[in-house]
Amino acid sequence: MSLRRSLLLVIVFLGIARALLYSNSDVRDWSLNDGRVLRAELIDYDPQAGAVFLKIENNEDITLPFDGFSPIDQAWLVEWDEFTLLLEEKLEQLGGTLEHKVTSGSYPTDLYIYRPSSITSGSLAPVMILFHPGGKAARYCLRHAEAAEASGMVLIACSHFRNTNDDFELESTMLERFREIFPQILQQQNVDPEQIFMGGTSGGAWRAYHYSAWVKHPWAGVYANVGWMGGGKYHKLPYPSNMRVIMINGSEDKGANRTVQVVTDILEAKNNKVGLIVFEGGHQVPPVESQLKGFNWLLNKENFIEE
Repeated sequence: MSLRRSLLLVIVFLGIARALLYSNSDVRDWSLNDGRVLRAELIDYDPQAGAVFLKIENNEDITLPFDGFSPIDQAWLVEWDEFTLLLEEKLEQLGGTLEHKVTSGSYPTDLYIYRPSSITSGSLAPVMILFHPGGKAARYCLRHAEAAEASGMVLIACSHFRNTNDDFELESTMLERFREIFPQILQQQNVDPEQIFMGGTSGGAWRAYHYSAWVKHPWAGVYANVGWMGGGKYHKLPYPSNMRVIMINGSEDKGANRTVQVVTDILEAKNNKVGLIVFEGGHQVPPVESQLKGFNWLLNKENFIEE
């Protein structure tokens, strides 16, 4: 039996596989075999090469060997890899389509587009533009596919956008990138220009808030998962009016929850409708049930599900 399969069985035996499946967070404290504890974001794990790719808090990319991690973290990495396979299997079950496109221009950007099975070729549908804090667009798109399928929301996840620790030059370049690719997003199939939302997790929500102010468009709303607007310099941006904004936070995410009232006050002062959903967990992607409730709330559906 391989080490990867043995570790997976350990997870199952401990009874935490399902919890990990729905609450796997890419930012965590890693315990190394040399006794160090490193807080970092998982960018990728290559099981064949035995390589783990991380981004630490100062925005530095590092690569560590799989064997350098504690047994618990090795099990976590195995589950992360298995989770990716489960997402791919889920796509086949949902019945929608996942398309990969690359934009043209000075900033070629990978777009991963999920279209629910209910969307016909000639119809227009609401669209959610997604930003992942680590740039993992394809995986992030798939993690929201089930909620998109149930709500009828087209997903367009954008690569290249990632946390920069608020670096001015990097953020300026990313804003230029988005301004270039957004007209190309509008040209994609099934896009209803009057129902375009933006959102993301953590820094992805931060980005969605800011782009709603900096990129002129009649934005329908923002999906903000465990995110915030940033410091005071962002509180007076020209945020648009008449949006629907849903905040979906983990009950244990003290940072995101601390800013709920501030963000609500800023947005409601602009005549936006703001909602809050809290799920059991921390700084992580919400469970599908909370995603779906949030999507349906954004779409102003009367029959959005209750938790």
